[in-house]
Amino acid sequence: MSDELVLREAIPTDAEKLIDFLKRASKESTFIEHESLQNVTLDDERISLDEIYNSPNDELILAILGDDIIGFTRLEKIDQYESELGIVVEKDLWNQGVGSFLMEDVLAYAQESPISKVSLEVYKKNPAAIHLYKKHGFTTRSQKAKTFIMERMV
Repeated sequence: MSDELVLREAIPTDAEKLIDFLKRASKESTFIEHESLQNVTLDDERISLDEIYNSPNDELILAILGDDIIGFTRLEKIDQYESELGIVVEKDLWNQGVGSFLMEDVLAYAQESPISKVSLEVYKKNPAAIHLYKKHGFTTRSQKAKTFIMERMV
């Protein structure tokens, strides 16, 4: 990575680039299910990013390299004290630390918010993601046929 990696909170004007990134990323990995992206409008995405930006429990942090979004992490409120975590990194940049940077940033956000627990669902056939989550203190709470449910107190 010759450009400097920038992590920052997503804002409504990021909508178009974020939609483009998600469409690209969903084609690169079998671990992402974004079939509904075809129906997402730019206005809908802007409204969604504005709501996330103004929420005390939700967060969306972008990883930007040059002018391109190369990853993001998302906290989405489940209840008053728990949020669900999602993280996506461009496949060409897997295992280069981008996921760890995003994880550290989003967990720092969670520690300053009303959130006390972060949970996530990860495919059992995704050892790189499982390793990342364990490295950052997540433990397995339960499992389904194809996934683990993991959590961490903040």
